[in-house]
Amino acid sequence: APELPPSSFGHLRRQAAALSALGPRLDSCCGRDAPLACARRAWTQVLDAFCADEFAVKTRQFHCCRLRGEH
Repeated sequence: APELPPSSFGHLRRQAAALSALGPRLDSCCGRDAPLACARRAWTQVLDAFCADEFAVKTRQFHCCRLRGEH
């Protein structure tokens, strides 16, 4: 992951963390009987965690979180 300055880039840090969390989860779906369903669950779990983090800070939330109606 690229190094980001220590301040003013929290939103990018949260996005990078979500993408980093997704990779291993998708890898674990390979070879399963229903890899697509597994990948969808992985994406939904990572996105839900990302949106929870987004709503925990007092900044403008990422547009997909507002569309999903989280919190």
